[in-house]
Amino acid sequence: MKIIRIASVIFISLFGFNSCKTATESEPKQPEELPNIILVMADDLGWGDVAYNGNKTVKTPHLDQMAAEGLKLNRFYAAAPVCSPTRASALTGRHPYRVRIPWAGDGFIHPNEVTIAEMLKIKGYATGHFGKWHVGGLSKSFKQSYFPGPITTYSPPWENGFDVSFSTESMMPTYNPYYHVGGNYGEEDYRMIQTEAVGQCQITGGHKWRDVYWTGPGEFVDSNPGGDDAELVMHQALEFIKEKTVKQEKFLSLIWFHNVHTPVVAGDKHRELYKDLTPEEQHWYGGISAMDEQIGRLRAELKKLGISENTIIWFCSDNGPSYVHDLNSAGPYRGKKSELLEGGIIVPSIVEWPAKFKTPETVNTPIVTSDFFPTIMEISGVDWKNQVHLDGEDVLAILEGKKTRRERPIGFRSPLPSRLNQEKTLNAEQWAYIDHNYKLISMDNGKSYQLYDLSTDEREINDISKQLPDIKQMLLEGLLTWSRSIDTELIMQNDTYE
Repeated sequence: MKIIRIASVIFISLFGFNSCKTATESEPKQPEELPNIILVMADDLGWGDVAYNGNKTVKTPHLDQMAAEGLKLNRFYAAAPVCSPTRASALTGRHPYRVRIPWAGDGFIHPNEVTIAEMLKIKGYATGHFGKWHVGGLSKSFKQSYFPGPITTYSPPWENGFDVSFSTESMMPTYNPYYHVGGNYGEEDYRMIQTEAVGQCQITGGHKWRDVYWTGPGEFVDSNPGGDDAELVMHQALEFIKEKTVKQEKFLSLIWFHNVHTPVVAGDKHRELYKDLTPEEQHWYGGISAMDEQIGRLRAELKKLGISENTIIWFCSDNGPSYVHDLNSAGPYRGKKSELLEGGIIVPSIVEWPAKFKTPETVNTPIVTSDFFPTIMEISGVDWKNQVHLDGEDVLAILEGKKTRRERPIGFRSPLPSRLNQEKTLNAEQWAYIDHNYKLISMDNGKSYQLYDLSTDEREINDISKQLPDIKQMLLEGLLTWSRSIDTELIMQNDTYE
């Protein structure tokens, strides 16, 4: 069992957080007043990969309806431009570097971190994780995916506050998930988009996939469950939701789809929606529609159970669209996955809570995945304000329309991918700092910084740092102070970051 320890960390006083990791209840709320909470995350889904954001090809009727009836978050950011770090931020409310998960498959949730699931258990919530985990190994006995070892990275959902799991360590084929498929779906020349960004190749046969679904310590589904992967994930999530509803227990359910991370495969039903397109387009768009169908299934089941009014569904993606193919879309934004340009971090997001948000709205204030933790804590009545340094903030008032600005800017820090590191600088990084409409960014390890006004230049084309040197300097000082707070924390945890 995970032991939540008192952290021996001192932080820069500018941020006003203390280091106590104990959690307490704030203003008491009756159990019937507390909402059920469902956090839904897509994988590699770009801002422009949904119809409600203007995509004219893809069919996403259920997300479209959810956006029309709920809160459409027009400037929602993943905390990182790749998968694992964003997931870590969603779980902890902390920047991925603090959690020591800087890149996809790099690092794991350490025992001293407190997750959203552990906090909500204070209020008696039942907790479940379904789908892609990717913030730690799931086995002590053998290695999967590309984590650097089975024991040192062991940090599964059930060690991080989740009662029920149906989880994979990393990505899975989005149809017939235990097999990397090819010709057995009638398209022997279908070019399976590769997962390692090495281009595309022909797959004419199938072989067993490297990952499996885990349900607990040493327990996994051995035989191929078959069929549509999004449907499999949602089936397990709905079984959990129905059981807790019957028992009148409040629940937290994380539904983290594999769609549409490569390898992307769609079944005949969803390929038929795009029968006039190429086979590869059928699989790509079909994979998105398959996930969309399951979101519709979720919303319908909540209504059938009579709990939709007081259930929060918060949907987002983990980063921008993959750079290994060109079927996806970042909409009007420049950049893709792995980059701190807008296209790599701004993602589609919708919040639905009928009991609280009674009219549809579009929210244009920047919000980030790190905000999940403090916002959900505030909603559930758990005192989160004395926690170890949180980078996220409570955005409930923004969602309610009572505020239009954040309390603090959003800081980003990420390794600079080798394909962008032209000088091959060792441990090169990229940084960004967003303060409402202004964004300061460096894509060359801090050698230069560009300033953009996102309200008039969403593609980040016109650097206005010379016109507004005072704004640039203010944001640079804020960025450097925030970044130093991360380094200070890691040093005082006796952990160097490499």
